Amino acid sequence: MAKIGLMGGTFNPIHNVHLSMAEEARTQYQLDEVRFMPSKNPPHKNKQGIASDSHRKRMIQHAIQDHPHFTFSDLELKREGITFTRDTLAYLTETCPGDQFYFILGGDSLASLESWKEPAYIFSRCHILAANRGDISENKITEWIQYYQEKYGARISEIQMPPQRISSEMIRNKLASGCDVSTYCPVPVTQYIRFHGLYGCDRLLQEKPESPMKISDMYACLSACLKPKRYIHTLGVAMTAANLAAVHGCDCTQAYTAGLLHDCAKYLTGKEQIAACQEADISLTKVEMENTALIHGKLGAYIAKTRYGIQDREILSAITWHTTGKPKMTLLEKIIYLADYMEPGRAMNCKPYSLAQIRRTSFKNLDRALFMVLECCVKYLEKSGAPIDPQTIDTYKYYRNKMD
Repeated sequence: MAKIGLMGGTFNPIHNVHLSMAEEARTQYQLDEVRFMPSKNPPHKNKQGIASDSHRKRMIQHAIQDHPHFTFSDLELKREGITFTRDTLAYLTETCPGDQFYFILGGDSLASLESWKEPAYIFSRCHILAANRGDISENKITEWIQYYQEKYGARISEIQMPPQRISSEMIRNKLASGCDVSTYCPVPVTQYIRFHGLYGCDRLLQEKPESPMKISDMYACLSACLKPKRYIHTLGVAMTAANLAAVHGCDCTQAYTAGLLHDCAKYLTGKEQIAACQEADISLTKVEMENTALIHGKLGAYIAKTRYGIQDREILSAITWHTTGKPKMTLLEKIIYLADYMEPGRAMNCKPYSLAQIRRTSFKNLDRALFMVLECCVKYLEKSGAPIDPQTIDTYKYYRNKMD
C-alpha cells in the first residue's frame, strides 16, 4: 500500500512554491510519491493564455528532474473534455485500490473546493492536504477545514510551511514585462520559457537568425530544451567529434558544432516531430512515419538552419545522416555518425564488435569503424525483429563491400 500525493493544476508555469508544497507534504505526511498531474481543460479557468499541453508537460519534467520522489502523470492530459478531480480520483481508486491518495492544494483552492464537481465524493476518496500560500489568512484556513470536516466528514490536514505569495499569474505578468523570474521558478523552467518565448517574453532562439549562433548560446538553448541525460550525451558527441576531427584532418569547429546540434530536434516527441516536418514540408518515408526515432536527423538539420543560423551545408548534412548513415559519406558525416554511437557516455553491450574495439578503430580507420558500427546495428535490429531503414541497409552494404 502506497501513500501517494497528487498535485493538480494547470502549472502555467510550474514554480518554486509548487515544489515546496509537494516536498513539505511528502515529508510531513510520509508520502511515498508525489505525482504532478497537469489539467487539460480545468473547469474554473479560461484556456486562453494557457501554454500548450506539451510545453507544460516539459516544464514540469524539467522542474522535478532532481527530485527522486516526484513523478509526472499525463492522466488528465489524455482525457478529453473538462478535467474534473472527481473523475481522476474515481479512476485512481478503481485502478489502485490498495493505495491511499492525498490531494495537495493551496488555501485559495481550499476555499473554493465546495464548488468543485461532487465535493462529497472527492472527500470520500482522498485525504486533503492544504497549504497556506499567503493568499488566505490562517484563521480562514482553520475555518474552512472545520467546515468541511463537520459537513462532509472530510479528512483534511494543513501543510505547515512559510507563506509565499507567488503565483503563476504573477510570473506570467513579470515575463510579459521583461522581468527576471529566476527566483520564482527552477532554472531549467526559466530557461525553457526563454527558449520558446512563452508568456510574452523574448525568445532565446530566434526564428531565421541572420548569423550562426555562438557556441555559448547554443549551450543555453540546448540545456533549456533537452533532458539532462540527452544534453550530457550531446556534449559527449561534440567532444568526441572534435577529437576525431583533429586526428583525421577535419575542421574541429565544424565537427564540434555538428556534434552539438545533432540531436537538437530531440526535445520533441515523435508525434510533434512528424507535425513539425509536415509544417516545414520535410518529406518522410513510410518507415520514418512508423519509426519516429529516425526523423530527428532530417528535422534537426532544418532546426539547425532556421533556428540556430547554421548555413554550412556540410554541418547540416552531417546532422541529417547521423542516424541512418548513407553510402559515400563525407569525412564530417562519418565523424558525427561515429561520435554519436561511441561517445564516452555510451555503455552498450554491442556485438559482434565491442565499443572498445570500435573506439580504437575509429581513430585509425573511419571506414572500418563505420562498418563495425553498421554491422552491430543491423545484427541487433535483425535479432530484435525491428524494422530496418532501407538507407541503413544500403549504407551497411556499401561499407561492407569496402572491407573486401
